[in-house]
Amino acid sequence: MKFVLVVTDTRGKNLAFVSRELQTLSLIEATEAVRRGDVAGAYVVERKTGTYIRTKASVPKMEQFEKLSISSKHLFSYTNDARHAISTPALSRYVELYLESVRDGQDFIVPIGQPKVLSAAIKEKLVPQRTNIFAAAKTFEIDPYFLGAILIDEIARLKPFEEITGALGPYVLGTDTTIGIAQVRISTANSLIKKGAYNPNPEDTELPFKKLTHLGCIHIFNYLIQPKHNISFAAAFIRSLINEWSKKIDLAKRPEIIATLYHRGYVTPHSEPAPDERGNQIAEEFYTLAKRWVQEL
Repeated sequence: MKFVLVVTDTRGKNLAFVSRELQTLSLIEATEAVRRGDVAGAYVVERKTGTYIRTKASVPKMEQFEKLSISSKHLFSYTNDARHAISTPALSRYVELYLESVRDGQDFIVPIGQPKVLSAAIKEKLVPQRTNIFAAAKTFEIDPYFLGAILIDEIARLKPFEEITGALGPYVLGTDTTIGIAQVRISTANSLIKKGAYNPNPEDTELPFKKLTHLGCIHIFNYLIQPKHNISFAAAFIRSLINEWSKKIDLAKRPEIIATLYHRGYVTPHSEPAPDERGNQIAEEFYTLAKRWVQEL
């Protein structure tokens, strides 16, 4: 086995390892593989601070783990928009290998600034959420197909890295990261609860948190990993954007603007907002796909 990408925490500690065959191993799994001798040129180091995997000095410089590493923060940034994120030769190589795995002749989606993804893989993730999509859209009085289009975009962006981010799950607990099918940020969810826009559990007296702490992030994470709540938070955020901008412009008639604001973050409402390429793709191409794939039961 040969590793082509190593994902670390912000302090450089290795968290996940990706093989040339695009298999993702957690630190524990990778450690076991090294000890079995399945990984050439690597060895295990045991210290009081934890277990580490290192490359031997004989390994070529560009194959040393330090050269194959990218932080989890930068990886999540890349999934949001590859064009404006920090890339590395190792990450570029991973994307090349991923693209080689997507066979020709199959339908695929190409999210703006991201690798192509098989349409069937996106549909497979989206269709089981039909009930949640329509329920959330009805509650927050938004177009269910537009909500579906937002989900298509988020699923497509995460898909090439889904196995990696899944392995990182235990390590991002307690941090303000994006979670779930709609990629809702923990701090955004907490803010929506504060505003009274959506509360996943009104009987939970700990919600909302006045200030997000490590434990607070874990607490909200446990709601966000549930598709029902994740999609409802996304719908609540869309409704909050429409309401906040209503004095300047009717965003309900400008889905491309909502789609742009969904991934850009907070922008002070004004009367002449402009969409970006990603927003246009969601409002047009992905909206059409959502209408085809998401049918009310």
